[in-house]
Amino acid sequence: MRCFISIELDSVIKKNIENFIQKNKLKEHFSDTRWVKPDNLHITLAFLGETPEDKIVSVKKILSTISKRHTHFSLKFTKLGFFPSIKKPRVIWIGIEDNPKLLMLKNDIDSVLSKEGIIYDKKSFLPHLTIGRIKTPGTLQPEAIQYLHINTISSVREIHLMKSELSQQGANYTCLYKAILQNTV
Repeated sequence: MRCFISIELDSVIKKNIENFIQKNKLKEHFSDTRWVKPDNLHITLAFLGETPEDKIVSVKKILSTISKRHTHFSLKFTKLGFFPSIKKPRVIWIGIEDNPKLLMLKNDIDSVLSKEGIIYDKKSFLPHLTIGRIKTPGTLQPEAIQYLHINTISSVREIHLMKSELSQQGANYTCLYKAILQNTV
């Protein structure tokens, strides 16, 4: 099955992001865009792709172990960004302020997955939240909105192993496992 490891967002943050998109008329600026459903908003820590059942068991154990080494932390969402570039945008995302705890968690996940022989996408990590995928860029003018800032904060208390099923209506995600990070008390 197709899997990834992620940070899921709480409903308040999802609503804040939905309001940000509406308030700034992003759906009007980017009319030919497939917007991520609010329930599907997440931060990908590791994309595993097609993963055999025996490896799923291993990943669950890995996440359980890793979660005991990391404490709760907060993420601050900042401004809009575009992949691969602002001149040829294909993906619209919201950036995340540099956060040492997030990077330590990501590095720990990468290290243990590699050590355990779990195959995952090793492309460089740019912490972000994908909010839309542009179908046909055409004559977009993202320069007009690139300076919009969201400035909202989310608490990170758990990491998830998610299953992704693709359909004509978009991706459907199911949580296979949730590992709780340690309390900071």
